[in-house]
This record gives sequence, structure tokens and C-alpha cells, in this order.
Amino acid sequence: MLKILALLFSKNNDAMTGYQDYLIVLSPSENIIDRVKRLKDFSFNEIGEYDGHYSKAHITIQPWPRKKPVWIEPLIPKLERDLQTLPPVVLDINGFGFFDHEDNRTIYAKLNATPLTKVWFKHLRKYFSTGDFEPHITIARNLPNDTFAKLWPHFKSLKWKQQITLDRLTILRREMIGHDKSYKKFKEIPFNSKLDFYDFTNAKLKVPALPLKKFDRQQISLF
Repeated sequence: MLKILALLFSKNNDAMTGYQDYLIVLSPSENIIDRVKRLKDFSFNEIGEYDGHYSKAHITIQPWPRKKPVWIEPLIPKLERDLQTLPPVVLDINGFGFFDHEDNRTIYAKLNATPLTKVWFKHLRKYFSTGDFEPHITIARNLPNDTFAKLWPHFKSLKWKQQITLDRLTILRREMIGHDKSYKKFKEIPFNSKLDFYDFTNAKLKVPALPLKKFDRQQISLF
């Protein structure tokens, strides 16, 4: 019996070998990553361990679960060409919000949705099989309601206004088997730096919008 189980387990591992999880994201600059890390560490000190504590700041575009590299790698050259039709995106961080999932909640840094940003993300989504979504930077994910009630008052009135520019798309990858389930950087694909965000998005609007006013950078009061 033990030999049969060992053989079955070995065959199962062989079947899973080569499959990996991919995650398509927009990665902010190191200073934003560091600021989010400090917010995550603050949250840990308040409520203990939670889902997403150690993940780097990012804006999720689409997960690609359980894919083989031989399926993904041939798609990269076309995606590189497609993304050259898009300029770097300009986004405004403006405070914090939360998603209510009934039995748990997720706290995130809000990104202002404007006609310009909506146009940009609409064009980005054309290259991925994903519907409309609310771009955001997750701080603490899937918090039980009582834990959320303890942490949210710290974020509710916290001010964070900052304009950021994201100039590339990042593909992350992780193994499906083994002990290390963390995502690693697989590929970075730049947007077209020769294109201007405001010119590009205004050209796509029936009624052009004025460029967004740059926020004055403010220090987070927690630190």
C-alpha cells in the first residue's frame, strides 16, 4: 500500500511540474512600496498577522493561475508590441477605502478614477481577458469584521495625497509546488515613454478633460 501511495504521489507531482501561477500587475516606485510596507507593518503591530502583510505594493490587473511557461512565453513578444501603444499612466493616490465582502473586508489606498484614467485602463484591458475593475493598492486583505473594526479607525481619516507615474507592466510568477509560494518578478514590459498620458487620453475622449492638478505631497501622520 505504501508503495502504491508513493507512486501515486510521484505521478501527481510529475503532472503538476511545469505549472506556475502568474500575476499581472502595475508596480509603483520604491518610495511608494516603502510607504505601503510601513503601513502594513503598522497594521501588523495593531492587529497581528493578516493576509497580504508581506506582499509588495502593486495594482493587480489580472491573475493567470496554473499556466505552463511554454504557454505564456510565446505571448510575450505580442504583449510587448501591444503595450507600446500606451503611455505611462499618471494616477493620484487619495486616502484610503475598503471593500466589504460581508464576512471580511479589505483596506486599500484609493486611486482617483477620472475620465482620463478610465480611458487608459479601458485600453489596457483590451490586451487582457478582464472586465472593468477598481484599480487600488491593497494594504490589508480579508480582515474579519472585528479585526477590521479595530484597524479601520486608523486609516479612515488618514491623509495621503500623491501623484504617481507607472511606466511599466510587471508579470510575476510563483511555483505551484514546494515551500516557497511567493511571487517573483518574471518579466517587466515598459509602456511607450514617447507618448504623453494627457495627450493620449484626451484624444480618446469626446470631450477633452483638463490635465489633473498635481497633488502637494503630504507626510502620512502615522510616521
